Amino acid sequence: MTQDLHSHDGLNAWLERIRDQELPIFGRTAEQIRALTDSDKAAVSQLADAILCDPGMTAKLLRIANSVIFNTSGTPITTVSRAVVMLGFDTVRQVALSVAFVDALLRGPVRERVLREMARACHAAVQARWLAAKRHDVQPEEVFIAALLYRFGEMAFWCFSGEVGDELDEALRRNPKSPGEVELALLGFHLHQITVALTRDWRVSPLLQSVLKGDFLKRSREQAVVLGYRLAEASERGWNTERDRALLKETAAYLQLPDEELAEALMKNAIEAAAIAECYGAGAAVRFIPY
Repeated sequence: MTQDLHSHDGLNAWLERIRDQELPIFGRTAEQIRALTDSDKAAVSQLADAILCDPGMTAKLLRIANSVIFNTSGTPITTVSRAVVMLGFDTVRQVALSVAFVDALLRGPVRERVLREMARACHAAVQARWLAAKRHDVQPEEVFIAALLYRFGEMAFWCFSGEVGDELDEALRRNPKSPGEVELALLGFHLHQITVALTRDWRVSPLLQSVLKGDFLKRSREQAVVLGYRLAEASERGWNTERDRALLKETAAYLQLPDEELAEALMKNAIEAAAIAECYGAGAAVRFIPY
């Protein structure tokens, strides 16, 4: 039986609920896939077998692998083994993990805030991958996954928080400019702490762990993840504030590009983010992506 939690329950109680009651299947899948290494052909076969056991995951993974974000060559990828050859073992493993996570969330009660978070995550992932590719990152797909999961603890909370989530949602609507203060006042902790803890426990993405630790170098791949998320957020506001315009200048400096070259690319990325959301089976979130 699922334990009912209240606003006064602490971080550890919420982590226990998410890990052990709401997402245990994802935790086991993450451990199974993460344990595989690309040191030999057996591991590739085991990864393919683990994915093929789930027809839904197989279909979504192949759709993602054939998207313009991942398959830049345009050569059709029709099997999981071919995806490993074309994209690399680690990329396929991380995509499989992200598919498993999104599936786990969509099985729960999906409120509007979950869909908004998922839309922003897909948008952030595409923007971050584009930034990484422009900086000639050797693994822009890893940046994509890290940005996609940048707030995955928050998404899990909103899926399974019940009446406490309704209460927090209402409080955030009343005071949207200070979400951290609202979360701390109502819950006694920040939702961001759930992401930090789950990332550490499940070891989903080494790059995401590095991002969440902070204190990374400017113009690093970690910064691409953070900028991708901030760009997705700003686009929802319509780029109307001085802070948003400063973000465009910061992004241009990160890429060493003129400001005016960014606008068209950012809009194109938003369109591709909508397609990626569909690939993940999150079509209901597309309406929250501004494109």
